[in-house]
Amino acid sequence: MDTSPPVLNDDRCGVPTDSVTQIVTDGDVLLVVGPSQHKIQVSSHFLKHISPVFRAMLDAPMKEEEALANKCDDDAPVEIVLPEDKEQPMMQVLHTLYGSDPSARRFSKSEVKEIAILAEKYGMVERIAIFASFWLRNAVKKSISEITKHVWNTLVVAYILKIDWAFFDITKAILQTRTSLLKFIGSFHDKHTGLRLGMAIEELRSTYLAMMARSRTEMGLCLFCFSHATEFFTQQRAGCSYPDRHFPTHRLA
Repeated sequence: MDTSPPVLNDDRCGVPTDSVTQIVTDGDVLLVVGPSQHKIQVSSHFLKHISPVFRAMLDAPMKEEEALANKCDDDAPVEIVLPEDKEQPMMQVLHTLYGSDPSARRFSKSEVKEIAILAEKYGMVERIAIFASFWLRNAVKKSISEITKHVWNTLVVAYILKIDWAFFDITKAILQTRTSLLKFIGSFHDKHTGLRLGMAIEELRSTYLAMMARSRTEMGLCLFCFSHATEFFTQQRAGCSYPDRHFPTHRLA
């Protein structure tokens, strides 16, 4: 996860309105996002309200905080440069949280994945997760013959936003697939978590196949137990409220 500090851009004059995406029309902050340096106008109050990361950034003893403190009503917005972020998910996150944007219902799974990654970076997962009910509704069919990019993106969203029922349903649906996970793990934004997820799915598959054919029970992964696993991903852990999300032989006595 990138932790590069924001950069204050002192050249704030003469920015045409049509080159700026306005979330808050009279906002006192311009986020300059990504390699394209796309500008997004918001208010510092809104940013601090939705994100503890932005709050810490704007309240820290930095040039941005000093510029905001000394800013007059007719001054140009203070620019904060975020070179490592992507402009599209940043706009989508801010639009969604500021105005309950109806277009949020039409985001593709690829877009939702990028939104979830950005929300995780800026501590906005709980706020974004309330939209998961329609992003992940009918997320997967009851059975899947192969793991596609769409399916993997859906699983990533369920994991990042901590939607336990969707995480279980998706991993259950891919239980009997034979798709290699290597390419998906390699592209995961968090390599450590990507590797754990790949190992967990392989453990789920091997546990299922090791059962006698007549006693096999299709099962997915429990998000709580996956997140806290230290030895086995499929074993129910103390504190888990979902014994039915584990193979009968892997439940607590």
